[in-house]
Amino acid sequence: MTNLKKIGLTALAGTLAATTFANAGSMSVSGNAIMEYQTTQADAGSNSVDSAAGFVLNSSLVFSGSGELDNGMTVSVFQNLFAGAVTSEGLSLDMGDMGVLHMNSWGYTSGITSIADKVPTAGENVHDDLNTANHDNPLVGIAKTSSDGADTLGWNYSGDMFSLSAASAHVNGAQESSVALTVTPMDGLSIGYGAGNDRPSAALDNDVTTMFATYTMGPVSIGYQTTEIDAEAANTDIDAEHYGISFAINENFSVSYGENTVDFEASTSDEESTGISASYTAGSMSFVLVNNEKLNAVGTSTADSEMLELKMIMAF
Repeated sequence: MTNLKKIGLTALAGTLAATTFANAGSMSVSGNAIMEYQTTQADAGSNSVDSAAGFVLNSSLVFSGSGELDNGMTVSVFQNLFAGAVTSEGLSLDMGDMGVLHMNSWGYTSGITSIADKVPTAGENVHDDLNTANHDNPLVGIAKTSSDGADTLGWNYSGDMFSLSAASAHVNGAQESSVALTVTPMDGLSIGYGAGNDRPSAALDNDVTTMFATYTMGPVSIGYQTTEIDAEAANTDIDAEHYGISFAINENFSVSYGENTVDFEASTSDEESTGISASYTAGSMSFVLVNNEKLNAVGTSTADSEMLELKMIMAF
């Protein structure tokens, strides 16, 4: 019996070695060196606060590697470092006709978060960097979930005219799951829908849905997206509408304009964000100018802010 166990274990080990271990893979390092100049003005009722204009260094390194398994599948892994600390990491298994399996510390790759904001822009989204505590999550009508930062399992599949994605994570004591579907019925047109649940706390489980449409014709791209947060707590639903247009003046220079309106059921004031962006690219260097303004932040009628940002991005 002992000899039979040894034979069986040896055969199993040989099989795993033949089908699991990858051939010699490759490693690479890339990144962005970003120098910024940013100034922000915030109003709160009769008080106006001009934050001191200053310089900001935002640089990151991405370590990535990939290799092919003996069965033809491909494994890829990455880690993103900012100021020496890991800010995100992920692992993917490309299974060919069966799609791509992902595990990420941030769920941007799969599910509803992968289509959270599809409105075209030359720089940044109009709701970004406006000196408010919440500017990029479901609390302000963005189709993301509380699994941001948690280990998220995802799956993506692409066909000729569509792509399908699903994600799942364990957050605040229970499961968060979402799906996203994008179809391209004609050249230049994309239409998408996403649905899932968001758990901002152990006591709350909110439903999140989003729909978008984008169309590109020559140098012009336009987009519209609507997002709904059906909250479990009474009188806390959120509805958001976002649209924008981007124009490529030439192959190096683009400009854009966008607006985002968020209706909070618990507030009489809608949050209104507007923004213009411009970007110029020369080889591996880009210059980006962003000017965003927000009125009634998070439904507070006296909370307004404006941001001006100039960035020089060097990719390597």
